[in-house]
Amino acid sequence: MWCRIGLSQTSAAAHYQSLKISFRSETMRASSLCLVFGLVLMMAWTSEAQPKAPAVPQNCCFNFIDFKIPTNKIVSAVKTSSRCPVPGIVVTTHRTRFCVKPAEAWIKAFMEKQLNK
Repeated sequence: MWCRIGLSQTSAAAHYQSLKISFRSETMRASSLCLVFGLVLMMAWTSEAQPKAPAVPQNCCFNFIDFKIPTNKIVSAVKTSSRCPVPGIVVTTHRTRFCVKPAEAWIKAFMEKQLNK
């Protein structure tokens, strides 16, 4: 505080009582409440101000594997939505899901088998 008003350290100790700032608890409580209310109001206003983006389906493929999955490990294989930016096939195994390019020969054969069942 003595740096802001240009007092030396020794004179600051002597004038401590005269420079003492006291905050009442009511003032602090009201200030905090006002600050929190203002932040909540600003967050609500800015979230509504954002333009709505066109919905991207939940199961779109962006990264594709480059290896064959054994057909006995495949639980399901589903084509992605036509609204996805890149066509793909989501292959689910017991452990995880992979994205495969629809042009892969092994997935084409698997999908044809699935259709003929």
